[in-house]
Amino acid sequence: MNKSKLSTLLSDYGMILVLFILGIVFTLSTFKEQPAEGKGAGQTLASLVEDQKEVILVVSKSNSDSLLQEAFSESLKDSDIKLHIVSARSPIEAKKALTELQKEVPVNTLLICSRQTGNWTFYNSIQHFADSKQITPSIESSSSFLSSGNLSSLPGKTAKTAIIAIGMTMVIITAGIDLSVGSLVALASVVSTLLLRDLFGGSGGVLNVTLAFAAAIGLCGLIGMLSGVLTTAFKIPSFIVTLAVMLIARGWAQNLSANQTIKVGVPDISWLGLGNGGVYTIALMVLLYAIAYMIMHKTVLGRQIYAIGGNQEAARLSGVPVNKVLIIVYTIAGIMAGIAGIVLTSELNSGSGEYGETWELSVIAAVVVGGTSLMGGQGKILGTLIGCAIIEVINNGMNLMGIGSNTQKIVLGLVILLAIIIDKMKKGEIAWISNISEKFKSKDKKENIQCLSESTVKAS
Repeated sequence: MNKSKLSTLLSDYGMILVLFILGIVFTLSTFKEQPAEGKGAGQTLASLVEDQKEVILVVSKSNSDSLLQEAFSESLKDSDIKLHIVSARSPIEAKKALTELQKEVPVNTLLICSRQTGNWTFYNSIQHFADSKQITPSIESSSSFLSSGNLSSLPGKTAKTAIIAIGMTMVIITAGIDLSVGSLVALASVVSTLLLRDLFGGSGGVLNVTLAFAAAIGLCGLIGMLSGVLTTAFKIPSFIVTLAVMLIARGWAQNLSANQTIKVGVPDISWLGLGNGGVYTIALMVLLYAIAYMIMHKTVLGRQIYAIGGNQEAARLSGVPVNKVLIIVYTIAGIMAGIAGIVLTSELNSGSGEYGETWELSVIAAVVVGGTSLMGGQGKILGTLIGCAIIEVINNGMNLMGIGSNTQKIVLGLVILLAIIIDKMKKGEIAWISNISEKFKSKDKKENIQCLSESTVKAS
């Protein structure tokens, strides 16, 4: 690989190095004494119950506890130990399950708890288990950031923002902006849950869910198209148009939901957001990024999007249907927000006019950090994915370190400013930095000429 190609690669995807450095920083910052979790904890706990005839494993629904349960069960599959598993989302749910289970197990059966369930305090309130011995994972020095549960949850947490960022990247490359995406997430969640609850009578059949989700995504696409039409037909800046649409969509969602969270009560819709630990959401994200990459780098539409961002008037004179392309781009942005909305609806099994609040800020930050210029004409789809990962790692790391939400907003703002400054520096648009750089180059050039002259004199 020659120097020019390496330089281009570092310029386009150098943020991978930043992501790696952030991983190291948060790994070291969250290193402390804490109970083990995940697969390793499951195997260790299984080795401590070999002399038992019957045990109860109490775990939560977290990814970490799912790994613990799998490892624990696998370790005991060839033994004669009778295993009962209580998997619950909350202490109340776990207490109910244990109360029902007491009819099937001996008094004071050994309770095996995970790091999270070991902190639940209701066990003694159930007479059957009042004197039961509890075994929890041992204390070890480990990093919360590097824990299996945390690392396995990061891709799923990143997916929703990353999906919206696909459309936002295209919009920003055309030198536009879309502030309505967070509100469209809320609208998609409310519309889909209302359709399932009221039109389909709470039925969660595949066809009903598909129709409800498709209707919500379609509505968001139409609203995105409206933003594109208003931007092009009336020559209104996209910032103003999408700001208005943001307020309209948010208010509409809140009115439809009567400012309440709409509970669907249909477990069938949770497969997209929670199925197999969020694998389906991640697969959907990967598929959408593959399609977006092909569009941006292998199709005429992609080249037209870049051309409009580089110079809209020159693109128009070159025969690019500017208005048509912009309408397509804003429609795609609306569709992506709608897809993220139904993923969130599936994950939470509910809809609310409050969902997606300030998501547009995180999405814009991720796109800019990923290397897309706010001035338009430059940006990479895969760079956006890296940017989304960086923003999620920063948020996750700050949460693990116990940094408050107010401070997190400050950090997010600083990240956006830093990304913009770096973009300006790369383009040489900051005059005083460019002048300093030129002075250093001039100085080096003079020193090289002087050295060459001295060598020539010596040689003669």
